[in-house]
Amino acid sequence: MELEKDILIKIDKEKVHILSYILESEDNLVNVRKYENGILRLIVPNDLIKKLLIFLEDLENKIGFEILEIKENSGSAD
Repeated sequence: MELEKDILIKIDKEKVHILSYILESEDNLVNVRKYENGILRLIVPNDLIKKLLIFLEDLENKIGFEILEIKENSGSAD
């Protein structure tokens, strides 16, 4: 039984800080993990995935990023 999902977001490095700041203001909604090669990795509990996706949809055009993939979390924090 999977407990969390990874959300991979394509975003410019200059925009990571503002997106992270906004996401982390929502208490216990998402964990911002790693930015590498233009991709930001978020981890979200399964029971909050719909709430987060609605939140991200609202921010997507305002900040400028693209959700690339939503997949089962492998259990790794990397």
